[in-house]
Amino acid sequence: MQLYAGLPAGAQAEPRRLIGFRKVTLASGASTRITFSVSARDLSVWAAGAWKLTPGSYTIHAGRSSRSLSVQRLATVS
Repeated sequence: MQLYAGLPAGAQAEPRRLIGFRKVTLASGASTRITFSVSARDLSVWAAGAWKLTPGSYTIHAGRSSRSLSVQRLATVS
């Protein structure tokens, strides 16, 4: 499972970044719950010699790969 964050336009960073991953092996038809912790640093960009967290809306995506992101949630940083 891969976890990606889409940063706000004001962050002036890549449109989507990998912020976490877990290898999961399941039997056919099985399911499991996966929990990720996302820190402010995971969402920050390096600017003017320091890590900066840009206020705005972040889109969190999860899926099997960057081309197969089946889950999406919004998070707001003020």
